[in-house]
Amino acid sequence: MKLRKLCAIALVGTIGVATVGTVSASADQLSLDSKGTVEVEGGMIDPTKPDNITDAEKPDGPAIPPTTPGVETNPDIKDKGIIAVSHLDFGKIQVNTTSAYAAPLTLEDGAGTRGNIVSFGDVTGNYTGYTVTGELTSQFTNTTTTLDGASITYTNPLLDTSGTGTIAAAVPTSVVLSTDGGVQTFVTAAAGEGSGLWTLEFGQSSIYEGPTAGTDANSVELSIPTSVASAMTTGMYTATVTWTLGALA
Repeated sequence: MKLRKLCAIALVGTIGVATVGTVSASADQLSLDSKGTVEVEGGMIDPTKPDNITDAEKPDGPAIPPTTPGVETNPDIKDKGIIAVSHLDFGKIQVNTTSAYAAPLTLEDGAGTRGNIVSFGDVTGNYTGYTVTGELTSQFTNTTTTLDGASITYTNPLLDTSGTGTIAAAVPTSVVLSTDGGVQTFVTAAAGEGSGLWTLEFGQSSIYEGPTAGTDANSVELSIPTSVASAMTTGMYTATVTWTLGALA
């Protein structure tokens, strides 16, 4: 009987030791990693979508609708380029007038106004940098008269993005476009910068929380030489400003 007791105790002791040893040895064998993969390709910019024209004053809010009166979208953009621009409406002026300001954009559904804009983007996934330039490629002309020497001055720039991209170089506070002045640079994004969707706005609305609030109606100025203004003929004059997103020099 004593022998059976000892055997039983010895057996229980052996089982206990074996169990503890098994847990310790298999701890690393109970887990296994799985891998997750995703391949990112360059994107596409659709300027007709309602969220692709960033509102520089409220980049985290609703975008500027592409159907906003005065906004022209780029049907040829793919993964990088100018998304949209605003046409400049200098209103009606009289003979001998030497200066006029472009009207601001009026947003739809009573959402207020915004300054005139240039919207652009880069979703290539390979950010080599770029410049955004403007050029007065065609002078103000009607059927009989050209406003020789007329120029357009852009002031109160505000540049922002709806994404996390950065552009370190400051935007010039004032840029003048004239037919004699050629191409002028407004934005410079270095290599590695400028990703995502951006808008450059000239003049800000009255609700903008910044020192340039209330400048959206007086930040794009048409200047006409006095000698030309005094000899203007009546009629509608049209000029062309060409905006380009190009490679770094």
